[in-house]
Amino acid sequence: MPSLAGLLVILVITAGWAVLFAFLGVTAAFGVFEEVRERLDPDVSKIDLTLPDLSRVSRVYAADGELLAELHDGRVSEPVPIAQIPEVVIYAVLAAEDDDFYEHDGVDFTAIARTAVYNFLYQTNLGGSTITQQVAKNHFVGDEITIERKIREAFVSTDLERTYQKDQILEFYLNSVYFGSGAYGVSAAAREFFAKPLEKITLEEAATLAVLIRNPTFYNPRTRPERVEDRRNLIISQMVGNNWADPEEAEEAKNSPLEIAEHVPFRGEADHVVAEVNRQLLYHPRFSFLGDTPEQRKKAIFGCAADNPECQGGGGLRIETTVDLDLQREAYRILEEWMPLPDYQSNVILCQALFPSDPLSYLETYATEHSCSPTGSIVTVDNYTGAVKVMASGLPFDFVQFDLAIQGRRNPGSSMKPFALLGALERDISLGTALPAPPTIEIQCPTVCVEDSDIWTVRNVGTRDYGVLTLADATSASINTVYAQVSEEIGPAKVAEVAHRLGIQSELPEVLSIVLGTGAVSPLEMASAYSNFATNGLWAAPYIVSKVISPDNRILYEHEVAYQSNGDPAAFAAARMPLIKVPSPQGTASRASIGRPQGGKTGTHQGFRDAWYVGFVPTHTTAVWVGYEHSQIPLENVVIGGESHRRVYGGSVPAPIWAEFMEVMLQDVEVTGFPPDPPGVDRYKLRPSTTVPQVTGLDLESAQAALVGSRLNWEIVDVDSSAPAGEVLSQQPQPRTVVLHADPVTLEVSTGTPPSGILPDWTGLTINDVLDDARRLEEENGLLIILDVTYAPHPELASDQVIGTEPAAATEISSGDLVTIILSTGEAPSAVLLPDWTGLTIGEVLEDIQRIQEETGVSLIPDVIYSPHAEFEAERVISTEPGPGVEISSGAQVTITLSNGETPATDPEA
Repeated sequence: MPSLAGLLVILVITAGWAVLFAFLGVTAAFGVFEEVRERLDPDVSKIDLTLPDLSRVSRVYAADGELLAELHDGRVSEPVPIAQIPEVVIYAVLAAEDDDFYEHDGVDFTAIARTAVYNFLYQTNLGGSTITQQVAKNHFVGDEITIERKIREAFVSTDLERTYQKDQILEFYLNSVYFGSGAYGVSAAAREFFAKPLEKITLEEAATLAVLIRNPTFYNPRTRPERVEDRRNLIISQMVGNNWADPEEAEEAKNSPLEIAEHVPFRGEADHVVAEVNRQLLYHPRFSFLGDTPEQRKKAIFGCAADNPECQGGGGLRIETTVDLDLQREAYRILEEWMPLPDYQSNVILCQALFPSDPLSYLETYATEHSCSPTGSIVTVDNYTGAVKVMASGLPFDFVQFDLAIQGRRNPGSSMKPFALLGALERDISLGTALPAPPTIEIQCPTVCVEDSDIWTVRNVGTRDYGVLTLADATSASINTVYAQVSEEIGPAKVAEVAHRLGIQSELPEVLSIVLGTGAVSPLEMASAYSNFATNGLWAAPYIVSKVISPDNRILYEHEVAYQSNGDPAAFAAARMPLIKVPSPQGTASRASIGRPQGGKTGTHQGFRDAWYVGFVPTHTTAVWVGYEHSQIPLENVVIGGESHRRVYGGSVPAPIWAEFMEVMLQDVEVTGFPPDPPGVDRYKLRPSTTVPQVTGLDLESAQAALVGSRLNWEIVDVDSSAPAGEVLSQQPQPRTVVLHADPVTLEVSTGTPPSGILPDWTGLTINDVLDDARRLEEENGLLIILDVTYAPHPELASDQVIGTEPAAATEISSGDLVTIILSTGEAPSAVLLPDWTGLTIGEVLEDIQRIQEETGVSLIPDVIYSPHAEFEAERVISTEPGPGVEISSGAQVTITLSNGETPATDPEA
């Protein structure tokens, strides 16, 4: 409150002006006034009362024009021409601040004197300034409490009235006056306090806004509503008194409750995107038109801070981005469904499991702003423009401001291999070049490379030895041991150079293990770099800000797509070929298949801390990363997407996430193909020639090593042989044959087991026929048969024809077994030795009698009798007469005693 002396001075000065005008008359008084003006009147020639540029809200928009964010530094202003300001608002402000505005000449000396006396007598601080004086004070003179300032204010006010029309002064005032809560001007105030556009403001709302002008803190409608309501009703009454409001409507308005909207800052659906837009606008050289320093750019974007009343200008930009908000929402949804953010208590438990040695108190704090559950990110770029369509981080911005899609740089694993593939093609190592593909390989590093060692040990997933694989097959199967050799062959500097040329901006270590992902890159970098494989190397740098428009609709910046060719198109087309096989049943990302032309590559950190799938279709490329927010936690024994994973690979989680997102993205997009193969692509596909080495006679391991050395594969045919197990018995093609890399050589390899087979039926053949067939069996099957010959008469077969063999035909024999050949003597037999038929059935005996007749021509006549026997069941032979081994002539009778199935009776006296 002013002191008594100060109030008296104000009273005297203001009253003096009033008396001067009253008693000297207008002409004389103005004469005195002009004399003072010469000393205190400032130069007002540069005063501009066009729409005030206090500080405006900049807005960020998605590609379809949907609002993503409002940018300001606490001060909000939306200047509008007076023609667009409703009369009810104008009248309410005039009633509250200056109802004689259209009558006075800028300074109402009588009102000033009256107000000064009132303030002094009642110890109040009522305003007595006209609207013109408030404009002069707030924007041109300042608010210092001195007599000189008040005089200067009066001079400026009269100059403004001479220079501008009333509507211009009022327009400036209505757009510049402060209403509180950062809102400058009636339009911003309408949105701040009533959440509606200015044209929809009602009578009671207009009067409420007018209340705030006097003192936004004292009349804060959110904290002191009763004060605001009382003064609102007073202003409404003043409007009625000036015929600016209908009395009935006014009464209804005064009886209306004071309804103030909550202060809710606008929140869009892509805050990480907005944060990246802000970062680029503040620091990227392409936006230097906003200012030379971050401070200058900040004002140009965000305008003035609410606590800096002297600041003017800035903000009001329309910032258009490339982001497809519908796809952005889908990406968020998919990430949330696969890897939901745990609630706080669950998060604490997960953090305890990950960091068991940390104290609980620390983890409880840690869990409030960090996730201990797996998360991910999805980034999509347009292959031909570089426009970033999706940039989704799995962690909400409110929880973690760190952007996993751009700021999150992680180990890319095997998704670095395509850069080495292209580097190899550029070094004339074709897709058809074969390299050894053992399960483990050790490479001598030029310097210390791993744990104080100069030996780099590389392992594949699993223990399979692939022999040799072409570069193409090693790519689609993601064979680490092959690519370790590629890195050694072309050098890690070449791999890094290709990656940087294709769009990777992060620093990459030039060490051999770069090919398996040493270093860290962002999903955006990977998506941008992989787009080269879809376009045959035609690349455009990624961008997210497409246009910046000034408050007066001037285009300050519009992105122009600048294409560059990143190498021989034929090399990129060739490199794409094995990448197309990755999302197939034969590749490492079969779960990424979406049934249209596509390609990609999986990536898995050696310690399972990061899992990737970067895939492309002809129009877009999408990178999916999965891991923990904390970069050192392995993805082991986790549940993701409802599936339990002992270890997470690029093909197990990122690949199906990629497929789900791309199916949504492309559901209404026509299927198109990749660019046609350019001239020269065939040279990148060639398979070099090589010569088949001599491996027959070698053990299998030595033979395989020799074939690998000649870049050849093998097919093994196991052959039973008496040769040592593992010895190569034969090969096809023969030594010194010229073939192509990775061609197979068929090897017959000994099992160490002599071969076996079924003895043929040689009955009726001559001995020479038998010898020929035995040689055939040895040559074809390795079955060596040792033959022994005996002779026997036969009634039908001529001399030297085979009667039979021992063992009999169809018996399984092994190589080296003895087989007795029974040859006919050419004579009919007159007698045979009677066989031992004891225990046989009568049917079996009759069959043998038939056999004897067929083989020897001896005909026997059986005579059967029965007898009890203690051991043999019925119909079993007890004995014969003559007995076994007795020579018997053809036509002789043989008595055969069969058991009747009864037990012989015992003698009771025995």
